[in-house]
Amino acid sequence: MNEAIKKRIMEKVEIVIERVEFIEEHLSNEILGNRILRKAIYKEFQEAVEAVSDVCAMLRRGRNSSAKDDYSNIDFLVEHAILEERMAEKLKEANGLRNRLIHGYDSVDDETACYAIIELIEDLRDFPVVVLEWISK
Repeated sequence: MNEAIKKRIMEKVEIVIERVEFIEEHLSNEILGNRILRKAIYKEFQEAVEAVSDVCAMLRRGRNSSAKDDYSNIDFLVEHAILEERMAEKLKEANGLRNRLIHGYDSVDDETACYAIIELIEDLRDFPVVVLEWISK
């Protein structure tokens, strides 16, 4: 993998780390009753998932394969032993939630969305570790 791609991956990993830290700092029962905080959490989650998707695409390109849609890129990383299946499934769930939050699919239920974020945040936190370990090999 060339140095330019590694540098860009590191920038995106930093975004994931920063967004996850914000979410974890502010995630509480209060968000259901605080629209501004809830929308801020949603935005941070969206940006974290977008950065994860970007990293997956760059890792795929770094393996001399054309990047495709987010789900195919994740599957490719599993096939090449970069991601474990469990994390891949959680990243796909996060991508689906991101899409629902952004586009308002099925008129998002805030309680469901908040609990989903709580469930998915650990995998978003662990993703940079997996990526950095793989890059350092």
